[in-house]
Formats: sequence, C-alpha cells, structure tokens
Amino acid sequence: MRKLLSGGVVGLSMLMSQTVNGSAMDGSRSVNPMSLYGDEIVFDVYREGTLVGFHTVKFSENEGYLNVRSVFQLDIKFLFITAYSYLYESDARWRDDQLQKLEARVDDNGDLSIVKAAQEGGGMRIESVNGQADSEVSLFPTNHWHAGVLNQTQVLNTLTGRINDVQIVDGDRETVDTEKGPIQATRFAYTGDLENEVWYDDRGRWVKMRFKGTDGSIIDYVCRRCQGAAS
Repeated sequence: MRKLLSGGVVGLSMLMSQTVNGSAMDGSRSVNPMSLYGDEIVFDVYREGTLVGFHTVKFSENEGYLNVRSVFQLDIKFLFITAYSYLYESDARWRDDQLQKLEARVDDNGDLSIVKAAQEGGGMRIESVNGQADSEVSLFPTNHWHAGVLNQTQVLNTLTGRINDVQIVDGDRETVDTEKGPIQATRFAYTGDLENEVWYDDRGRWVKMRFKGTDGSIIDYVCRRCQGAAS
C-alpha cells in the first residue's frame, strides 16, 4: 500500500483570544493543559469507518517546563496481514506558552525520518530530511491539542519539517461524542498547504479530527478521552 499520510495528522497552556460562535475564549490568563485534559488525551483512529489505530498525547511538568509526548500508530490489514503501518512519536517542551524544542520521529511503512526544531534568537530553526528551515517567530506545531494554533497563519509541519502556510476558518457548531457524552463543538477547517478539519469545544479542548489520506480514504479521530477531569 502506498503512503497514506501526508501533512494532515499530528494533538493548551494558554487559551488564546478566539471567538467560537459568539462564545469568547479567555486569552487573558494562562491555563495548564492538564486542567483541561487531565494528563492524557486519547483518540481512536478510524479509516473509512474501520478502527485502525490510536493517537495519544501525554502531559507532564518538570522544572517549569511543560513536556508533551505524542504517539500515533496506525496498522491497516488485508486478509489478517498488515499491509501498511505508520508510527509517529514526538517529544516537545513548552514554556511561557511557546514551543521551546521538539523532536518527531516517523516510521512510514519502513521509511524512517526525523524532524527537529528549537527556538533560536526569538525564532525557530528546523532540521529534517527536507533540509533546514528558519522562522523569525516561534511556531505552533501540527499537534492540535493547543487551541492557540487557531490564530496562526503559519505552522510547523511535524511530519515533513516544512513551514506550512495555512488559513484556519471556523465553521458549524456540531455535536461530538466524548467519554462524558455528546457535547457541542466548533469545526475548524485548514486550507492552504494543509487540509483537514479539527473540532474544539467551548473551553478550547481538541475533541475530534478528520482528514483525507493520500489514497483518498477518510481518516477520523474519535475521542476516547478528551474531556479530562474538568466539568
């Protein structure tokens, strides 16, 4: 099976100023993501309605830094034999609502690649198999758990190491199933260098995602744990 994923996948230390259908998220105060999500986010991943994998995001704190570990694993079987496998792992360090450093490792059906990014002189330097890229400002990565990405026009693609130009437009209010039952969430659509759809609830929690694989199949993220301990 040919490569299935491109830039659509990969998931809030401050709620940025963002209006969701008239409900303003408070961007004036810092919020620990663990107060929103708990210590872990878990999504089940479906391809065309069939369960094929999972995505987890784990949070921890150490010496004033927020550490975020993301793992995405997908296995597609044909006649009980794995025809395609994908493993994404990233470790990121945040402080004062900015990404300090990140290392992402991808095993795309046997093809290995690494993306490294670090703050440098107020900006960011990125190294990958696609070469070196530099940004004059700190970037949000395509991990989605941080709702501050909704205000950005450029993001760090943690699969390719490229700086992607995007427009993120809010759409309809929809009902999304979570571990605590159905909730109302707003769908946001990425256009530009990335195309996918991401849903956030009114507190800025990532609760759903959908994108199209390079083979045209629809990939859905379904919340198994995304509401944390907060009510």
